[in-house]
Amino acid sequence: MIYISAGHHSLKKGASFEEFYEHDEALVWVDLLVCHLKDIAVRVPPGVLKEKVKFINEGEAKIAIEVHFNSAIDSNGNRVGKGSETLYYPGSEKGLSLAKAVQLVLARHFPPSRGVKEGWYRMDKRKGPDYFLARTKCPAIIIEPEFVHRKEIIRSKRSNACEDLAHALREYYERGLE
Repeated sequence: MIYISAGHHSLKKGASFEEFYEHDEALVWVDLLVCHLKDIAVRVPPGVLKEKVKFINEGEAKIAIEVHFNSAIDSNGNRVGKGSETLYYPGSEKGLSLAKAVQLVLARHFPPSRGVKEGWYRMDKRKGPDYFLARTKCPAIIIEPEFVHRKEIIRSKRSNACEDLAHALREYYERGLE
C-alpha cells in the first residue's frame, strides 16, 4: 500500500501566506491522491509526526509520501523561490528511485525543478536525516510541489498535478520497485 500523509498538523500548520496554510493545502492533496489511487492508497490520519510515522509502520506500507510546501524569505523580508523538489532518506537507493519518478511529474507542473535531494533535517547534515524519512520503515519521500506564496499557481494546478502524480505512483508501485 501507498501511505500518504499531510505535512505538519492542525495546531502547527507549517508555512503560510495570506491565510493559505501548508497543512490545509497538503490535506487537499492527500485526499486527491488517495481518491485517484483508491485500492492501493491509505490516508494517514492527521496528527503529530510521531503518531503518523507509527501509523505507517504498523500498517502494510510499501511506500510513504508526505506532502509539504516550501517557504523562503530573503534578507529584505520578501517571499522568494519557486519550483518543486522531492526529498528522500540519505543513501536510500529505493527512496532515490521513488523520488526521481515523482520529481519528473512535479517538475512538469511546477517548474523549475529544484531536483531530488537527500532529506536532512532543516537541510543541515549536522542535524541528521529528517524524522519522517529516517523513522519510516518503508521507502519514503517528502514532496515539495511549490512555494506556499505561489498559492494561485498551486490551486490552479493541484487537480492535474495530483492526477499525474497518482498515475506515476501507481506505475511505480505496480512495477514492484518499492
